[in-house]
Amino acid sequence: MALAFLAVSVSGMAQEELPRPVTNVLSLRVGQGRMRDTYLAPLLYTGSSIALEGQRWRMLRNHSWTGWQQADILFLTGEDHGRDSEAWAGRLRYRYGVLRRWSDCLDRNTQEVRTDGSPWSFYLGPYAGIDLGFDYNLKIASSNNPAAARVTTNLGAAGAVSYRFQAPAAQGMRVMLQAHGPLLGMGFCPEYGASYYETFYLDSSDNTFHFTSLHNQQDLDVQLSVDFPMAVIPWFRRFDSVIRLGGLYHIETMDINHITTRYSSLEFVIGWVYQYLPFSRRKASLLKRSPYDAY
Repeated sequence: MALAFLAVSVSGMAQEELPRPVTNVLSLRVGQGRMRDTYLAPLLYTGSSIALEGQRWRMLRNHSWTGWQQADILFLTGEDHGRDSEAWAGRLRYRYGVLRRWSDCLDRNTQEVRTDGSPWSFYLGPYAGIDLGFDYNLKIASSNNPAAARVTTNLGAAGAVSYRFQAPAAQGMRVMLQAHGPLLGMGFCPEYGASYYETFYLDSSDNTFHFTSLHNQQDLDVQLSVDFPMAVIPWFRRFDSVIRLGGLYHIETMDINHITTRYSSLEFVIGWVYQYLPFSRRKASLLKRSPYDAY
């Protein structure tokens, strides 16, 4: 019995010795956007959008699941078709998910790197998120309700597909498609016709928080990106990082209390992807090893 327990303990220690790196992605997104908030005005506003995004990926202890986090801040400014008024919108979002990972780049028995593994990796799992936002109409800035608030909490599904090319450079090029969207949650929206003064100070908030699902809220992010090795630049050979280029389409709509809000954008993405081993002095390259190509 003691020998069996010792064998299991040693096996667990060997499993734990396999490094579990953290992959961080810092991105800047710039493009075009549209917004509408019928609480403020029925007009559709079109203009420019900009966003800052951070992602964090890390394999869990069994190397079959991956922890995924994403936080971003978005801002959009636009004008109506007749250019008579201008509106601003902003969003602050955070998601945390646990994604099941399908990839044969690691040998299931020895947990060693497989040189003949498939270049494909797949991820799918649930996430929880919260969104904070505002819409502001400059044309009615002097009125009682020039701004509208937005708060949603959601449970949703996230997925990704990754394919790695064996490039001649020190690090391989990788293509990745990511998507995530909510399935159910809660959303804040003032009652139609009620001012924010009435909502917050006259205790008329009974009809302010609503159950949301696909029938009254849609929120989808789809991103296609390509990671290019930076080893072709001599100064970057000392770092374990790559450059990410791609595009992202984001659309969110909500229809509650006869109020319709929409925020959508199509943006170009440029980012920096780098890895490190937490609480470790190890300096060996990680992005060059196939188990860590797709986190």
